[in-house]
Amino acid sequence: MYKLFTIQEATSLIPTVDGLLTEMQEVATDLAAVRARLGEVKPFSVEARNAEQEFHFLLTQLHQAKARLDELGVFVKDFETGVVEFPTQLHGEVVCLAWEKGQEQITHYHRFGEESAKPLPQARVERSAVGA
Repeated sequence: MYKLFTIQEATSLIPTVDGLLTEMQEVATDLAAVRARLGEVKPFSVEARNAEQEFHFLLTQLHQAKARLDELGVFVKDFETGVVEFPTQLHGEVVCLAWEKGQEQITHYHRFGEESAKPLPQARVERSAVGA
């Protein structure tokens, strides 16, 4: 089961979601650097062991940030580009509010299984009660 958000609830979570996405993106960058370093060090060396431990630590951080987003009820579509979705109900149908890192507000939605987002109906945005 998943949580259904109103536009206000989803909008109020943007700063939290943005922070967690930033954390995931930074950790992913660090993971790539450690992975590259692992390819350059002598296998079974102290440097290799240290890099492996750092890699596992960073991977745990990435999983924890994703778990916090899951607990919020947010669907992470692509953490690298910062695309997330908030399930909601629109005209009696469960759809996803689409938000991308850098946007100040949620302006689009799409149906489950569809890729192309549509603008939110203006009346719904003005009332700020997509879930109603």
